[in-house]
Amino acid sequence: MKKIAISSGHGLHVRGANGFIDEVNEARRVVDRVCDLINMTGVNRSVQFHDDVSISSPDNLRAIVNWHNSQNRDIDVSVHFNAFGQSSANGVETICRDASNQEFAHRMSQAIADASGMNVRAPQGGATLRGVQFRTNLFVVNGLQSRPMLLLEICFVTNQRDADLYNENFEAICQAIANTLIN
Repeated sequence: MKKIAISSGHGLHVRGANGFIDEVNEARRVVDRVCDLINMTGVNRSVQFHDDVSISSPDNLRAIVNWHNSQNRDIDVSVHFNAFGQSSANGVETICRDASNQEFAHRMSQAIADASGMNVRAPQGGATLRGVQFRTNLFVVNGLQSRPMLLLEICFVTNQRDADLYNENFEAICQAIANTLIN
């Protein structure tokens, strides 16, 4: 049995990206549905966290990291949505610290793309596989060093096509995330 801790990015009072869809609202929807799907297997278990209390970004980041670190879990996942000033930026990517989780991150990005029709972003930050970005400057990623940790960037809220594909394929995306986490 895998135990998976999943959090939504940002918080009720510390809003994330906004565009054609709202990051906080949609991250919460994804987390709720993915946890339901995982827990329905009867074999795996997931727990979830949404920050409804923090009123500053530093407090929000600490709340997410502290919650994850308080869980007995095998995998940490934080669900986010991307944004960029140019509406042409698009696609799905998964952020991890380094090559130790690169294959897992690549499988996750590819599964979301296959389920939605979105593009898989080019590797970034030294990663060699598509849909993967290595980041060592994110508090959430660095704060969870003892476990496999993935930060999902499901799509760009500032890209109409991404937002439409996300909305049209919400259930398939959630299924793909859940399946990738438990297999």
